[in-house]
Amino acid sequence: MRKVCVNNMNSDQNSDKNGAKNSANFTIEVVAENALLLSWQAKISLTQHNKIIALQAIIVKQLGELILETVASYHCLMVYFNPQNNTSTQAIEKIKRIAKTHNAGLEKAHGEIPKVKSLNDDCIKIPVYYDTEQEWDLADVAKRCNMSIDNVIKQHSAEIYHGFALGFTPGFCYLASLPDSLHLPRKSSPRIKVPKGAVAIAEQQSAIYPIESPGGWHIIGQTPLPMYESKNSQFNATINVGQNVQFYAITKAEFIALQQGLQA
Repeated sequence: MRKVCVNNMNSDQNSDKNGAKNSANFTIEVVAENALLLSWQAKISLTQHNKIIALQAIIVKQLGELILETVASYHCLMVYFNPQNNTSTQAIEKIKRIAKTHNAGLEKAHGEIPKVKSLNDDCIKIPVYYDTEQEWDLADVAKRCNMSIDNVIKQHSAEIYHGFALGFTPGFCYLASLPDSLHLPRKSSPRIKVPKGAVAIAEQQSAIYPIESPGGWHIIGQTPLPMYESKNSQFNATINVGQNVQFYAITKAEFIALQQGLQA
């Protein structure tokens, strides 16, 4: 799993630590022989994240075969480059030049930046059985948030979320942001087993567990949809960074029918 930045969302980045080099509104740090880490202010921000994704697209387009892979997350962009073609210093200078153009707005004039999605664009619809029978956390969340279970479901499913990062396990996408009224810290005692498809919340985020695994988020429901597909050695996540997601409530019967249909 490639490194992603998903922690300490409210802390500030120190632009001079660990040899990081300033470039406009972000820093560039050499983290491996062929890897650079671009870091912005550590926060959850759709505006900032759209800028990161736009810069990611420009870097890939303009540097071509120099780039092996890029991984975007909340406030970071990891860039893996071909060390046979460039040194880290050369790669940094090329990225800094691209970023300067990007920040100056010249890319818009030349049509370099792809249109980034707003939360009003089409989004992935995820069916959720908001369940209290399994004795998960829906009732506890309602109690701790001082609202009814129906209101928790209504608020969670009314929001449109943005995919900010992939990590933890394959297909696990960090989605933000939850309504303020549903903000809760992670569980003090994580579960040893969280079921596949569990829809959970923690702090400002929501997510879906792709496989059975340990986890410290509050489970409020479950989806029958798989969170990834693997065919011919190709891995495809259901929700990718930059995509928008909205949950909608289904009944237990609908959950079972969808689950059986997918298994068939």
